[in-house]
Parts: sequence; C-alpha cells; structure tokens
Amino acid sequence: MTSVHDVTYDLLRRHGVTTIFGNPGSNELPFLKDFPADFRYFHGLHEGVAMGMADGYAQATAKPALVNLHSAAGTGNGMGALANAWNSHTPLIVTAGQQTRAMMGVEPLLTNLDSSQMPRPLVKWSYEPPIAQDVPLAMSRALHMAALPPSGPVYLSVPYDDWAAEADPQSSALLDRQVHAVKSFDGPSLSRIVERLNAAKHPVLILGPEVDACRANAHAVRLAEKLHAPVWVAPSAPRCPFPTTHPSSRGLLPAAIKGISAALSGHNLILVVGAPVFRYHQYEPGAYLPEGAELIALTSDAQEAARAPVGDAIVGDIHAALQALADNVGQSGRPLPTPRARPAPAEVGPAPLSPEAVFDVIAAIAPRDAIYVNESTSTTDFL
Repeated sequence: MTSVHDVTYDLLRRHGVTTIFGNPGSNELPFLKDFPADFRYFHGLHEGVAMGMADGYAQATAKPALVNLHSAAGTGNGMGALANAWNSHTPLIVTAGQQTRAMMGVEPLLTNLDSSQMPRPLVKWSYEPPIAQDVPLAMSRALHMAALPPSGPVYLSVPYDDWAAEADPQSSALLDRQVHAVKSFDGPSLSRIVERLNAAKHPVLILGPEVDACRANAHAVRLAEKLHAPVWVAPSAPRCPFPTTHPSSRGLLPAAIKGISAALSGHNLILVVGAPVFRYHQYEPGAYLPEGAELIALTSDAQEAARAPVGDAIVGDIHAALQALADNVGQSGRPLPTPRARPAPAEVGPAPLSPEAVFDVIAAIAPRDAIYVNESTSTTDFL
C-alpha cells in the first residue's frame, strides 16, 4: 500500500522542500513518523521562532519552506511571525495537525474548530482536505500557490489519521507537475509548447471562457486550423469560445471525470486554454486523462493552475499565448477533423415537447447571426 504519508513526502522531495521547521505536538506526530533520512527538521522552542527561521530560510533560498505547527494553539502562537511573512511575500507552506476525523464532531481537545478560517487574512490560500485521499492534492496546490506570483504563505490543516490512509493511485500524477508564471510567451515557455504541439500525433484543444472574454477566439480558430485539431469547449463554460459551426468543433465536454477521459480518448496531447482542469459536476470516478495522454494548461488564474490534479500549467496572458502559438506552430499534414453530423430531428408526439424538439424549431426559424443564451444547464448538450 502507498500511504498518503509516502506520497506527500515524495511530492515535497520533488519540489526540493526537504528542510522543515516547526514546533510539533501530538497531532503532528503521524506526519513526522518514519521521517526520511534525506529530510532535516529544525525544532523551535516557540512557534514564532520556527516561523521566523522558515521565513528567513525561504527568503535566502528564494524557494518555498515548510513550517509544521500544532493545531489551533500552535497556529495562534505563530500568527505574529505569519504577519511578517505575509507582508514580505515569503513563500511558506504552513501545516498544522488536526484531531482525528472520527472525533472531530464532538470537539475534543486539540480540535481546530474552524481551521481554514483561523489564519486568514494572512495567507494566500487556506484549506483542510475533506477526505484523506485529497491530502497530496492539497499539498501540491499549497506548494504551487506559495510560489506563484505574488508569492506568499499558505495554510494546510491535516487530520491526525490521514497520514496512514491509502493514497489515491492517481496522486502519482502530481509528482511531475510543473506550474509557473510567465510575463510573456516569446521565450522558452513558448518554444516548449510549440515543440510539443508540433510533435504530437493526435493533439486536441479545449477552450474555456477566458478565450472569448479576451477576444482571442480568432487566434484559437487559426491554431485549430494549423494543427488540424478537434476543439472541445470546457465543461460548464458560461460562454462558447469557439464557433459551433466550425468543422473542428466537437461541442461541450461532459462535466465528469470518466466522461472527459472517454471523450478525449485517442489524443496524446491535450492543450487546455483559459479553463480549469477541469470543472467537474457529476460524480463519475475514473482516470483523469486517457492512457498515454499529456496535458498542458494555459490560464491567467493562478488558483486554477495550482489546483489541477494532472498536467503542466503556465500562468500568463491568454490572448498573447494564443496569438503566439497560432503564429509559431507548424502547419499539420494530418487530415482535417471530420465535421460532426447534425442531430436528426427530434420526434414530436402528443406528449409535452422535448428540449430537442424546441431547439429544432429555434434552429429552423432563428436568424443565422443569432446569439444564444442558455440558462438551463441540463439541456446544454442538446443545444
């Protein structure tokens, strides 16, 4: 069994965070159990001292540092030094233990009653995972959020018994994630994406609301036409960022883990632009990506980049990124995507009209340049 403890230490190791500062109590002992030989721990006699050491170390190394505090009391003792770190934009991952999940409902001693609220407003992000299997994802998000500009401290509360739980097998995808921000896409970041797109045998584009919002859909069309790639709209996107009548259009992705993986089957490189990875709704567990597929996300939202469970992410200007990609990718020799077949007309009987039948009527009589606004998300696929 691979435990949450093992995956989390592997994740910290991959990020170069092998020095930990703290003042632990009993809630933190499961995290420190079997402490790896390649890590080192600096113990402060007061939480403020531990926070101060971590603050100075992170500033000196220009890398995130991890601070391990004791539940609510330890967090409270460290808040003064946390204020300094917040104002210095120091990248710190502040972790605190929490009571075991089985007892939290009766509020025993050492329970942090409102763990995510307590350190605010002195952190960029504060969280307690709802289940043990989410701890590695939360730690991954904390590492990326602390480092992304503007850098600063983040806070993560972890219940006592989570560390020994079995990890989600898909947590291994977090280990190789690369997330960074760029000022422009005219350098190495652009070159790496262009090279990967040019080398991909079966790329696919997924576009989100940022594409339309920044008037970048013309660049998205050019990119799709140069790559000869199909284009999906990200699930739950509030607006459509790609012409639905374009031959490359594939419509709206389902809002489920299993459904998205199935829809993207056969593609070896997935480029997500201006959308989260992904905005799920229905609970259909499965693999996040089809087997053998890699993912790159371009977004202007650091939170979206940090919280994704798979793939690499670059935070920057979406308009500039799409324009640069459309200007620099090579013209593909692949066949053009086959246009989607138009749905057959819905049957109309004595029963109330179906959504499909209503949309058939609208499609028949609406002007060609009509703009549609749909407030019924359950019928979006039909539309």
